Amino acid sequence: MSLFEWKPPQSFKNYDLDLNIVKKYATSGVFFHIDKGNSKIVHIKSGQVIYTVGSSNKVQYQLLEALLEYIVKRFNEIFDLDVILSYENVSKNMFNSFKSEVEKILENFNELDLIETIKARCRVCDKILSIHVKKSFIENADDFPVPLVYEHAGHAILIFIDRNFDVRGVELVNTTG
Repeated sequence: MSLFEWKPPQSFKNYDLDLNIVKKYATSGVFFHIDKGNSKIVHIKSGQVIYTVGSSNKVQYQLLEALLEYIVKRFNEIFDLDVILSYENVSKNMFNSFKSEVEKILENFNELDLIETIKARCRVCDKILSIHVKKSFIENADDFPVPLVYEHAGHAILIFIDRNFDVRGVELVNTTG
C-alpha cells in the first residue's frame, strides 16, 4: 500500500515496478539507487516503510539521499507510523497534509544546510568537479577519511574526505555491474 505520494504537477512518472525490486532487497538504513536513463531514483527502508524520491539524472545521488533523509525525519516527526499502521483500515488520505510539508522542504532545501560541496580533480576529464556530499555522510562516519565513489562521464573516481569536508585524495577506480 502506498501511504503518500507527491509529484510535481507536470509529472506522470510511476515507480511501482522499481519499488517491487527494492522490496525484495530492502535493508533498513541502506540507500538503493536506480538509474533509469533520464531519471534517478533513491529508496530507503525505515522501519516497515520504504521511502522513495526521484529526479532528473542531472541531480547527484547525495542530494537525493539528503532530501530523502530529511523527508523521512519530518514524516516521522509528524506521523506516529507504528500507531497508525497498527489499525486495519488505514486511509492514505490521512497523509495528504504532508504535501505542503514536502513543498516547503523543496522550496527551502538550500537553507536546510544538509549538503556540503567539495571540489575534486578528475585526471581523466582533466577538470575540477563540484561534488555534493550530504553532511550526515561525513558526520556519522566511524573512520576518516571517508571514501566516496563519484561516477560521471562513463568512469568513476574514489574521493577521500576528512571530517572537515577537505579532500585528502582522489583515485581513478574501475566499476562493474
